[in-house]
Amino acid sequence: MSQNRLKKIALCATVGIVLLLALVGLFFAVEQRRTQAETGAVLSALFCQGVLRDVDQWGAGRTIEILIQRKPDCRICPRWFDGQSWFARSLKSRASLVSDAWFAQSSRLTRTSFFLNSVFSTDLNTAMRLPSGARAVFVNPSDLGTEASDFEARFPNNLGYFVVSHIGLNLKKTEALLYVEHFCPGLCGGGGYVLMRKANGVWHVVDRHSTWVS
Repeated sequence: MSQNRLKKIALCATVGIVLLLALVGLFFAVEQRRTQAETGAVLSALFCQGVLRDVDQWGAGRTIEILIQRKPDCRICPRWFDGQSWFARSLKSRASLVSDAWFAQSSRLTRTSFFLNSVFSTDLNTAMRLPSGARAVFVNPSDLGTEASDFEARFPNNLGYFVVSHIGLNLKKTEALLYVEHFCPGLCGGGGYVLMRKANGVWHVVDRHSTWVS
């Protein structure tokens, strides 16, 4: 085989790889844009239904802060549950995990969207609608401080803090899948997957699958 022919083959292969990577990048960008538009509504419903149901009874004049980490990852995860956290898993482990029995309750497209949106740890920051007396605050890991006293001093009306994955959606945006971890002072905390569905324009939690609790 001539040297020129080898060069042409190498050039064609390089161009093919570049085009493939460009298409993959475009697909990821479109998928994240598609889910970002619905993220605020999903998270608002999740916290309203699962965390803030009795916020009006927690005392007048007190604004409860829902702290959510901006970049969902496991840099702050204690080592003893790393293997149980979605954020600590490898891509291969994540891909195999979404084939487990519990995930079969969601559509294949929802699971695929959930997996793809977790590949890159991009910024999570969205507008949320919470009940009067509560507000969402998106923070970086460095904002949480290294000592519990620092955290409490900066966020005196907190409910701990949450690390939330990017969501996965089906084609009609009527089903959502996400992973949530909650950390509070001391050894309090837990993590698990949440399956939500939209009915009459409103998101509802339909099932949860816990992975760890402290």
